[in-house]
Amino acid sequence: VPNAAPEALFERFRDDTGALIGAEQYEKAVFGVAVSGGPDSMALLWLAAGAFPGRVRAATVDHGFRPEARLEAEMVARWCDAADIPHEILSPAEPIQGSLQASARAARYDLLHRWQARQGVGWLLTAHHADDQLETVLMRLNRSSGVGGLAGIRARNGAALRPLLGWRRAELAAIVAAQGLPHVEDPSNRDERFDRVVMRNRLAGIDWIDPLAVARSAAACADAEEAIAW
Repeated sequence: VPNAAPEALFERFRDDTGALIGAEQYEKAVFGVAVSGGPDSMALLWLAAGAFPGRVRAATVDHGFRPEARLEAEMVARWCDAADIPHEILSPAEPIQGSLQASARAARYDLLHRWQARQGVGWLLTAHHADDQLETVLMRLNRSSGVGGLAGIRARNGAALRPLLGWRRAELAAIVAAQGLPHVEDPSNRDERFDRVVMRNRLAGIDWIDPLAVARSAAACADAEEAIAW
């Protein structure tokens, strides 16, 4: 990826998105991108903007957990303004309560789907990638999940799309570096109070598990669950 031409990356991204919704859809659809300001989501935004020029909107959710979060959202807004991409900062009306990660996730998707409806955006793109999928599948194995659980992160869930499940975290980081994209690292990604961070840290340096192969297995489990339901 570091040496890949931008158009080759855009074409790959178009192919991956088209595989989820069909060529007819992606040739005319408007895409909303959930952008936290982290390297993964900034790479997603850059890919979407290049693959679908003029048909991308972006939103950043500020949960109000950290004072720096607003500045990070404004960083995304400035980049979008320079790239002529409409952007909005979303904040929950009430403080997040209960399990921090689960409640924040529910509030985030509620805000994003409401924004999506207001904007008339057909599809919401999030930056989940193959390494995220590996972490999810292993965490669910530890919880004795069945076919549905081992499907992991769904490539398509309603109007939400994850076109990067066939991309590695390192590939996205290479795009950010090559394009000089502004980005921030959320400190919660290093906080071992969260199970996902523990799993990520344990996987660091392990090279005998292929995240892309695990992502394909998760997709096969999703297909199997659909077949069983049918």
